[in-house]
Amino acid sequence: MFMAHDWYRKTSWSEADQADFFARLKRSRTPYNKAQYLRVQAYYLEGVGSPELLKVSLTLLDKMLGEFPEKTQLASAYGQKASCLAKLGEIDQATTNYQRALETEREFPNVKTDAFIKFGKLVVENKLTQFFDEALVALQEFKSRGIRFPRDIFHAFGILSIIAAQRGEAEKAEEFAKVALEAADKVHSELRYHSTVGLVRDKETPFYKSVQAIALN
Repeated sequence: MFMAHDWYRKTSWSEADQADFFARLKRSRTPYNKAQYLRVQAYYLEGVGSPELLKVSLTLLDKMLGEFPEKTQLASAYGQKASCLAKLGEIDQATTNYQRALETEREFPNVKTDAFIKFGKLVVENKLTQFFDEALVALQEFKSRGIRFPRDIFHAFGILSIIAAQRGEAEKAEEFAKVALEAADKVHSELRYHSTVGLVRDKETPFYKSVQAIALN
């Protein structure tokens, strides 16, 4: 039984779940509220990770974008769509939606997302060399807004490292990789009361191993 504040944070999507969610959504007061509830519910279902719920997440996000396109929610919604699509193996569509997220952030700069990092990761992990320059531009453009925690530094410099290595710039690649791994080894973030937030917890990912291999070259 979900409490009232959990109605848009469901992690299952049975017929009863759907009926409850859409009944409450219908009673929501403003388009902004509806947009936010749809996006947050999509986020929680994406977190479960099953193909079925990833597809439900995409449906909810498309409903938000089509019916309640609140400008403060758009960049996050496009980024979430891209993340779901990438997990489903739809790399071309994921790339397009990360690009839309970045364009939306440029139009509404008060809204900050991590699309610039996730776009770069998608590009290097899938060897999309045609987007290397675009990924570098996005990192340079948005880094002052969103690179704060050790995890962000690790990903940003990891992206730089992998691109440099792919381009045969071995010395630069190694330098970036060492900065990335130093950030990954941090055990405290900058937050005074939440010092474990934003740390690198999984060092078994292909991305981490790629950066590590460059540093050890």
